[in-house]
Parts: sequence; C-alpha cells; structure tokens
Amino acid sequence: MNTILISRDESLKFESENDRESRSKLRGHHLICLNFFRGEGYSEDFIRNIYEVLTKKKVEIVSGPDEVCAKCPYLKDEKCASHEYTDETILVQDKKALGLLGFVPGEIVDWKMIAAIVPDILEEWKAQFCEGCGYREVCFNK
Repeated sequence: MNTILISRDESLKFESENDRESRSKLRGHHLICLNFFRGEGYSEDFIRNIYEVLTKKKVEIVSGPDEVCAKCPYLKDEKCASHEYTDETILVQDKKALGLLGFVPGEIVDWKMIAAIVPDILEEWKAQFCEGCGYREVCFNK
C-alpha cells in the first residue's frame, strides 16, 4: 500500500459531494443583508428559498448572481433588472461587502464567521447602502 502525504491546504481541496451540497453560494451583499432576513420577500418561493439557503452552515462566496438571485423575479439574463436597483449598483454593493468582511470570491466561510464581523462593519454599511433600500424598514424595524 502506498502512503500519500498532503498538506492541510491541499487536503482542503478534497471534499465530498455532500460537503458541496451542504453549503450555499452567495454574493457579497447577501452575506450582510441575510443577517437581517425577517421572512419577507417577493414571493413564497423566494422566501422559502432564502430559508433553505440559511439552513446551510457553510457559504461559498461567488461573484454575480447567487442562490438568492436564482429565485428573484428581477433576475434577467444573469443581471438585476429591478426598478429599484441597477446591476451596477448591486456589483458595487458586493465589492464593498466583501471588502468590509475581508472575504474574496471562491472562499468558503460559515455563518458564525460572518455574524462575528457584521456588528463591526454595520454602521458603515448602513450609511452607504441602507438609506435607499426598500428592505430598510424590514431589517431595522423602522
């Protein structure tokens, strides 16, 4: 029998199908905004999808549309076509969120890591993005 030694970093590359299925794929701003999810959204299907996303302990950070966007009625041709937000605005939010959190696309994190950082960055996030957001009242009960 041959023995193969691999480093810890190399071992992280090997994961089972269950590991991949038990994590959500989310874009930058959803990593912050989903911490304030209160069961409201565009439709029952959209809301149910978010609950499913939140049950997964791990999150793979992606660029562009993610599992939440997949059920959004405003996702058209892989871009946000909302009357409230432009796709460019969403991409700016994603970039800022990842910068504040210290994460990069492709990274795998868990909700505990995210939740530990959010209180430290929340005021800056709110000042820049929450004022004009349609979910502001839902998130912060105002």
